[in-house]
Amino acid sequence: MNDDAGELLQPLEGLLVLDLTEGVAGPNCTKQLADFGARVIKVERPGGDPARRLGPFPDGDADPERSALFLHLNTNKAGIVVDPGHPKGVELLRGLAARADVVVESYRPGTLARWGLPPAALIEAKPDLVVTSVTPFGQSGPYRDWEMTEIVAFAMGGPMNASGSADREPVKLAGHAVLMQSGATAAVATLAARFHAEQYGTGQHVDVATFETQNGSQDRRRYYLLSYAYSGMVTERAVGVGAAGQIAGGRFDCADGGVITTGRVWPDHVERMVRVLEDPTVTQAWTEHGQACMHDDAATINAALARWASARPARAAMREAQAGGWPVVVSNDPHTLLGDEHLLARGFWVQAAHPVAGVLPYCGPPFRLDGGGWALRRTAPRLGADTDAVLGTLLGLGPADIEALRAEAVVA
Repeated sequence: MNDDAGELLQPLEGLLVLDLTEGVAGPNCTKQLADFGARVIKVERPGGDPARRLGPFPDGDADPERSALFLHLNTNKAGIVVDPGHPKGVELLRGLAARADVVVESYRPGTLARWGLPPAALIEAKPDLVVTSVTPFGQSGPYRDWEMTEIVAFAMGGPMNASGSADREPVKLAGHAVLMQSGATAAVATLAARFHAEQYGTGQHVDVATFETQNGSQDRRRYYLLSYAYSGMVTERAVGVGAAGQIAGGRFDCADGGVITTGRVWPDHVERMVRVLEDPTVTQAWTEHGQACMHDDAATINAALARWASARPARAAMREAQAGGWPVVVSNDPHTLLGDEHLLARGFWVQAAHPVAGVLPYCGPPFRLDGGGWALRRTAPRLGADTDAVLGTLLGLGPADIEALRAEAVVA
């Protein structure tokens, strides 16, 4: 935890955000706001955000307080539990929304209205309120009510048909790249709407559709769509690279157990690769066949690449190649990233203690501002950890009032 967090410039300090999101996309939106100073009140339904049940978990122990995904997505938030299916729960949420500057929600379109909290009514009650909805397909259109998982988003939204090896099934990028990007887009849209509200006094409902955010940019989609629009070209899955492929290059094991990747060596880089390797067989292939050696002598070149890599630690190989103008990089896994010299030098990893998960390294700021801007003030909340404090300070409820609500299972 940053000891001097209180001295840092927090650009969103004073912004009150009611967080009605679950999963990945919505919580990543509110995380960006919280990490830069907003006061974010995360409201979980009884049982908690489903992300608490998504791994990875340490030692395979699926403790909902130790989900790495939840811990990452919910830093700097206060956490309360309110049942929106109970009339008194709806009243609590309506009261909190009336005091907020921003409400962010990620439920299926129409859910807030079914609970008695339609965005238009929330804005009518507080005219400068910004309500952001982060959903798979948006608030309108024929797909409006459809659910979406990450692999569905990847398949529907772009060139999954071009991802992976030509002789295998199509694949998506690992992790939650599409949903993370949707949340980051929602954060930018929310801030734009909030700027408008502060300038003109009028709030609005911001409609963010994951399907559209990743169609426009994630993983080459815009490039592929433009290529098709202009030329009619449909990109196909490429042939493999490396020892098992038809083109020289790929991933190679190094002396320290690390791995480097050359990717597919671009034509302009072949001669640089030959100079760096200083291997007689590669030099001969280059002399005889020029750039065609990457196809004609792929097995010879891959064997030389394997010998060269196995004689060097991964980072030494990377530096040697890059010094010669040949772009080779280390293939980092989580362990090597935690020890990456550049990230350590910039102070990217921040240690913080969670009451259940213990001391862990957390990702630092995605961007930096002069004077600070980002700070890890607290780790993700335990389920319902701040219910009493939030309802007391924002709604003026006393301990007896809160206990009565708890007895009716309205809050936890």
